[in-house]
Amino acid sequence: MNNYSQIFVVGDIHGCHILLAQIHKKILDKSNNTSGNKLLVYLGDYIDRGPKIKETIQALLDFQPDNFQQIFLLGNHEQMMLDFINNVPDSLYLWMLNGGDETLNSYGIKDTVFFNNETKSKETIRGELVNNIPKNHLKFFHNLTLSYKWGDYFFVHAGIDPDVPLNKQDKNTLIWQRKSKFLDNTKLFEKIIVHGHTPQPKIENLANRINLDTGAFYTGILSCLIINTKTGEKKFISTKN
Repeated sequence: MNNYSQIFVVGDIHGCHILLAQIHKKILDKSNNTSGNKLLVYLGDYIDRGPKIKETIQALLDFQPDNFQQIFLLGNHEQMMLDFINNVPDSLYLWMLNGGDETLNSYGIKDTVFFNNETKSKETIRGELVNNIPKNHLKFFHNLTLSYKWGDYFFVHAGIDPDVPLNKQDKNTLIWQRKSKFLDNTKLFEKIIVHGHTPQPKIENLANRINLDTGAFYTGILSCLIINTKTGEKKFISTKN
């Protein structure tokens, strides 16, 4: 097991660039007086809905504090974008229903409303996106990982299937799970599941799972879990726009 002194976990960002800058500052403040290496896990859904997608991704790439390892998880919103780039059938329609137009606009692709009046073909939109998105941003999206384990914790975007071992979870479950057999389950899982994806008015800190999605785009609140690895103590920080 990697020897971290602190673990920080950030919930769904959705293009809230200002909130990300604020939570990054709080993370640095909370880590300043603690020696050793730290782990910073982002739970996915960096894009869509919010107004500053491009700036958010750049901020994630630029934030490289000393003694931090960073893990960037795949969210369902990044998967929808990648599906569109990879020409998966009906992927643009699904993505646009879930706020993909904000991501396209942020990368300079305009006039993408096509539900009633198709102003551009899907092929044109795809070509513009691939040409406009910076290479390092595209590499970032392609390199996102599905999950990460540390100690008693399992970090993932959406959740798990409680009936399946953690090492055999299906990708769609990990990035889309919202079924009651996970969210309403009171039994202990194989590990404590730390996730986002299902927005709540406040952090859900339960015995078997921790939900850090406090709906940043809608509420102005971006939340973060801090684990002191020596004591096991958990704390939460959040920031309001």
